[in-house]
Amino acid sequence: MAISDDTAVYCPKVLTENSPTSPLGRAFHPTDDEADPQTNLLADLAGINMAINVLNGILANSESFRDRRAYEVAGEDGELPLPPTCVEGVFAAVHYLSRYGESLGYRAMAGVES
Repeated sequence: MAISDDTAVYCPKVLTENSPTSPLGRAFHPTDDEADPQTNLLADLAGINMAINVLNGILANSESFRDRRAYEVAGEDGELPLPPTCVEGVFAAVHYLSRYGESLGYRAMAGVES
């Protein structure tokens, strides 16, 4: 018979019903609640960089599929062509995210120098 141990250390990272999750249902821990604004800024930069990398991967995946189809080579699992309007939209998203990330980078560097 199992014995209950009520002296276990409380772990604040345990998911609760109100914890945010990603679209895949995974835990998502934004750092916007940090007291240090520099930490929040660096976390935003990391998130923007991750988003840009993922969007560039989606664009490359789409182009790869189009190239393979042009040479009548079977595509790999997960590759799909995006419609031209989606390609333009994703490219625009990468462009504006890059500009925003660059401006945040300047702010982050100014915070380090002070």
